[in-house]
Amino acid sequence: MNEPVLVEAGGEVTLGLGDIAPGELSLALSYEQSDPGVVLTKSGTGSPELIVHYAQETEPTTEPTEPTEPTAPTAEPTEPTEPTEPTTEPTEPTTEPAEPGTGSVPFAPAPSGSEDKMVVAHYFPPYPVSLDNQAPGNDYYARNYLSPDGENGKFYDVGGLLRDRPLPREPLSGDWQLEDMKTEVAQAVDAGIDGFSVDVLSLSGANWERTERIMDAAAADGRGFVVFPQIDMTASAGSASQSQIAAKIAGLADEPAQYTRADGRVVVGAFKAEEKSPEWWRGLFAILRSQHGVDVSFVPTLLNSSEQNIRAFAPVSDTIGDWGERNPGTVLADKSDAAVAHDLGVGWMEPIAVQDVRPNQAKYNEAANLETLRATWQSAIDDGADMVQMTTWNDYSESTSFAPSVAHGEAFLDVNSYYISQFKSGSAPTITGDAVVLTHRSQFVDAVPQVGDRLMQPATSGSSSTKPRDTVEAMTFFTAPTSVTVRVGSETHTYQAPAGVHAQTFPLRLGEVSAVARRDGAQIAAVTSDTPVVAKPYVQDLQYFASSTFGS
Repeated sequence: MNEPVLVEAGGEVTLGLGDIAPGELSLALSYEQSDPGVVLTKSGTGSPELIVHYAQETEPTTEPTEPTEPTAPTAEPTEPTEPTEPTTEPTEPTTEPAEPGTGSVPFAPAPSGSEDKMVVAHYFPPYPVSLDNQAPGNDYYARNYLSPDGENGKFYDVGGLLRDRPLPREPLSGDWQLEDMKTEVAQAVDAGIDGFSVDVLSLSGANWERTERIMDAAAADGRGFVVFPQIDMTASAGSASQSQIAAKIAGLADEPAQYTRADGRVVVGAFKAEEKSPEWWRGLFAILRSQHGVDVSFVPTLLNSSEQNIRAFAPVSDTIGDWGERNPGTVLADKSDAAVAHDLGVGWMEPIAVQDVRPNQAKYNEAANLETLRATWQSAIDDGADMVQMTTWNDYSESTSFAPSVAHGEAFLDVNSYYISQFKSGSAPTITGDAVVLTHRSQFVDAVPQVGDRLMQPATSGSSSTKPRDTVEAMTFFTAPTSVTVRVGSETHTYQAPAGVHAQTFPLRLGEVSAVARRDGAQIAAVTSDTPVVAKPYVQDLQYFASSTFGS
C-alpha cells in the first residue's frame, strides 16, 4: 500500500496490512494539506506523534454512521462576530512566545521617519494577535474564523471567513491584550514602520478599546512609534454625529503616542472620506477647536481618488491618500494622483499593498506573486509621495496583511523593509548579505475545492490588468551573481541571478517548492516552502504563501 491516508488532527485510522511480509512495513507522518488553523511544532512536548497499535482484524459488528452535514449559512454577515471573553484565567504558557521583530535583513536599515517621508500601516482592530487568549489549536481563530463550520456555518459556502491568521502564541497571564499590542508595535517598528493609522469602526465596544490599547502599547514601546485615528465612514463610527466623533477624537489627542505635527496639530484620518462633504469635515474640525481646544491636521483616504475629489478635499487637508489598486498591471497604468495633489499644495499618501483575496466577497485581485508590492512601491517612489500607507497591517478577511502570519511568516515585512529604506533615504540600499524569498499559491487558480461552492472571481479586468496566473517566484537579494536552483514539484529550474535585487518566475506544479543558491560551488542560501501545492484543496485559497531565508 503506497497511497497516503488522510487523518484528522487527533484522529485514528485503521489499515489492512494484507500479505505484507515481516520487515517490509514502514510508516511516515507528513503534513500534506496547508491549513492556517493548524500549527505544527516539530520538536518538544507539542510535536506530532505517530502511535501504532496492531491487532488481528475482525469484521465490524455495526455499520458506521454518516457524518452530519454542516448547516449552510442563512445570511451574509457584514462584520465578523465579536468573540466572547474567556471566563477562566489562562495558565502560564509552557513555551515562551516568539520574540517580535523581523530578524536581520541583508541591507541597510531604514532611517527614522520624518513628516515628509512617513510610513504608516493601516491597523484593523477586529483581528489582533489573539481574540480569546486560548491555545492556538482551539482558539477563536481556529474554531470559528478558519473553519468552514465556524460562526455557526454562516461562511460554509466560501470555506470559512479567513485563510490566514496572526502568528499564534500560547496563552498569557495578566493583561494579555496589551502584551499582544506591544508585540505588534515592536514588529512594526523593527520593520521600519513609523506608525499605525487605526481604523475606527465604532466609538465604543471592543474595537474602540483596542484603538485605545494600541495607543498605550505604542507609548510603552518608547521608540517614537505614533498612532492616529482613521474614522471609518463606512462603519458605525461614520454614522455618529459630529459632536460624538469630536468628543472621542479629543479623548485621544492627549495620548503620548497620538501622531501630532511639529506645530501641535493632531493628525486625524478618515477611510472613504468622500462619504461626507468637505463642508461636513470643516464643521467637525470647528467643533474640535472650539469645544475641545484641538487643532486638526487632516489626512483623508479616498476610495475614489478622482481629480474632482482631490481638488474638493485639498482645502481641508494636509495630505490626501488613496486606498489604491491591488493588481500590478493596473497599479502601473494608473494616473499619478501625487502630481495632482502637489499642484494643489497638499501632500500625497501612496497606498502600498501586497495582495487582496476576499473569500467572503467571492473576489480576488491577481497580485502576481510580489509584483503588486514592487509596483506600489515603484509608484510611491517615482511619483514623489510624501507619505505611504501599507494597506493593511492585519486585515485577514481581505488577505492584505503585512503582519507576521502563519501563511507568510515575516517574509512580506522583510521585503517591504528594503523599499521603506529606499523611500526614506532616496536611494536603493546596498545589499550586504544574501537572501531568497519564495512565493506561490497552494493550489491552481482554477482548482475546485472540497468545501465551498461560492468561488472567488477576479476583481480587476481591462487591458492593463495582470491576468490570473499560476507561478512560483524567487525574489533574490545577492551581493554577487549567483546560481539558483528552484524545484517545483518534479521540475527543476536553474538560472544565474544577478547581484542586487531580482525576481524570476516559474510554472506552478504539484508538490513541494524549494530553492538553493550556490556561489563558487558553495551553498549560500536554501529555503523550502512549508506549503505544498495540491490538486484538490480543502477550501479555495488564492492568497500567496511566502518563505524566505531572511534572518537565517
